[in-house]
Amino acid sequence: MNIVEVWDNFTTSDKQMFQNCCRKLLKRTFLVRDKLEDRKHYFFVASRIEVFLDYFSYMGFEVRCDKDTGVIMLDNSPAIGDKEKLQSNRYRFTKEETIVLCCLWLIYLAKIKEGISAIVVIGVSDLVYELEKYNARDMINKTGLDNIFKVFRNYSLLDIDGKIGEIDCKLILYPSLQFVLDTSEFERFVEEVVEIVLAGKDSIDGDLEEQNDDER
Repeated sequence: MNIVEVWDNFTTSDKQMFQNCCRKLLKRTFLVRDKLEDRKHYFFVASRIEVFLDYFSYMGFEVRCDKDTGVIMLDNSPAIGDKEKLQSNRYRFTKEETIVLCCLWLIYLAKIKEGISAIVVIGVSDLVYELEKYNARDMINKTGLDNIFKVFRNYSLLDIDGKIGEIDCKLILYPSLQFVLDTSEFERFVEEVVEIVLAGKDSIDGDLEEQNDDER
């Protein structure tokens, strides 16, 4: 059935849920199975993935469902040379946001390798320690960190349990973190930062300093 026929066969509640799921994907990019407020939307999309694929294809988007991690994502990876498409539905991370994001990704992957479940809970101090490893702690103050967390929460990458600055504040990291940055971009970041650390430099500069933004 085409999208019109599917829509006509939807119940009133299905139509409302379909609209809510579409809005949420457009706003947040990700639906996370293990995030309480996303759970019903995740399963609705997952059970009707062909319908959403058909619907979003008219806008040039692809809906991907990774059942292993429990993440549904809205993607528009462009064809080679399609510069116009590359600019749509893309959030451009600042350098500071990219650094924090990569540090969170490293922490997340390390915890997963230890056998921790898909959702990882860490203290803010864990992130601070990771930033210090790459001599990047002084680049980001508390206000900056608050703003960065707001961006990440908006895209269902993490949640915050508590108040930033309090000793018992926790960061809840979602598996959607794995899909934010292009793998080659992340590998390049790690290589550059490792070189900086091995060189014994006091701060991140050079090529990384010159990068104003990174794209998801």
